[in-house]
Amino acid sequence: MPENKSSMSSSLIDAISEVTGALVDGHADTGAVLYRITEICADLLAAAASGIMIIDPRGGLAVVAASDERARLVELLQSQSESGPCAECIRTSSVIAVEDLEADAYRWPEFWTVASEIGFRAILAVPMVLDGRTVGGLNILFTEPTAFDHERHRRASVLADLALLELTHERGEHRVGRLSERTLTLLHDRVHIGQATGIVAGTLDISPARARALIDDHARRLGVALRVLARSITGGSVRPTELLMAETQRPDAP
Repeated sequence: MPENKSSMSSSLIDAISEVTGALVDGHADTGAVLYRITEICADLLAAAASGIMIIDPRGGLAVVAASDERARLVELLQSQSESGPCAECIRTSSVIAVEDLEADAYRWPEFWTVASEIGFRAILAVPMVLDGRTVGGLNILFTEPTAFDHERHRRASVLADLALLELTHERGEHRVGRLSERTLTLLHDRVHIGQATGIVAGTLDISPARARALIDDHARRLGVALRVLARSITGGSVRPTELLMAETQRPDAP
């Protein structure tokens, strides 16, 4: 019987809770956490196996985790040949969904031969993106041709992000110090945002809530961080009237 929506959400929440708990604890071994993510990935996506591959700083690709030896073999093949769905998803920074590997045999002949012999028939490869750069990929393997719906894509993306968080997670005695630094930065940014909100509200004679909405909307439209726009407003390089004018010029503006 198909898993209902409520149980699917509950399973995903449980997985996130388990992995984030390990991140906060700080004592869990990175390799063990990544291995657990590949296990969770296989379970949540009803897959046969899963693996994680990243760009090696020394060059090429490296396998950092696999749910079993079959997945490890497939990942090693891709890392050594730099050919295959996961290698391609890293190179192109895009999701590679192969619902029937037999139909796509021509794309990666060497990979197809080995994967088919092992018993894999479908693959979903999701890029792991950090600060706009693809640094790795999550590879999910199935033993039957599989249709990849929105829910499978969503779960795979969440788990790829969790794997990336584990890889970039800071450990050791500097963690508390870094938390203090980030907290001070956050509080400083809030002061600038508050000042910018006051300037916009006073200049345009609108409520603070309306002023903050204008600032938020303008930041999203420009694709800049809220703190950057706030400092531009308090520094005078962006005038409050510009925010109002930009809003009225939106295609969906009333």
